[in-house]
Amino acid sequence: MSWYAAHVVLYFEFREGPQDEFPVMENVYLIHAATEDDALARAEKRGRSACVEDESLTVNERPARLVFGGVRKLISCDTDAETLEDGVEATYSFLVVSSRQHLDALSKGEPVPVLYEE
Repeated sequence: MSWYAAHVVLYFEFREGPQDEFPVMENVYLIHAATEDDALARAEKRGRSACVEDESLTVNERPARLVFGGVRKLISCDTDAETLEDGVEATYSFLVVSSRQHLDALSKGEPVPVLYEE
């Protein structure tokens, strides 16, 4: 069995009225599975299970629902061990920023515009 990092996209859909933008969460789940196909199926099941009906959910004071968008990527973790160890690379993202100022801000955890590449 191997470890995988599954990047699962969940988004908020307003229950009423127009929607010009979609707030999105990308959750990363660690999946222990025998094959990549099994890991993908488990990741989808985990993502869908996060989308329970909650009539009290609001986004920007508007009633909303959390919707499963898909498994964006599945990465095999860099380990042959049955258990994860300290320092194992579980996942990665590749981003492009337009300036050194944006790079410095991103490194501090500040919001900046980015190009998210695969």
